[in-house]
Amino acid sequence: MTMHLIDPLGYAVRLDWPSADHGASHEFTQFTTSLDRALRRAASTRRFWSMGPLRPLAVTVVPIGRGAYRAHARDCTSRRCPTTAPLLGLEADAGTSLLR
Repeated sequence: MTMHLIDPLGYAVRLDWPSADHGASHEFTQFTTSLDRALRRAASTRRFWSMGPLRPLAVTVVPIGRGAYRAHARDCTSRRCPTTAPLLGLEADAGTSLLR
């Protein structure tokens, strides 16, 4: 898989959380312009949360621009936000499932 051809603007770690009100919400953390760094950060984030009583539903890397990252709300429930799909060579849509 050649992931280096995806959006060069940047990458963030996406954490999806269970939400009583909406089923799930998400947040973006750890913006970087390096896909390799983002993948390492996601692995570290998974390890960090793996031992706790509260765990994210998914920890993924998503392509995102710096401006969109800064403007993104915490605990967002929108299904139109960046997903893992472009990194996998898929079209992003509201039905895209996330990988752990």
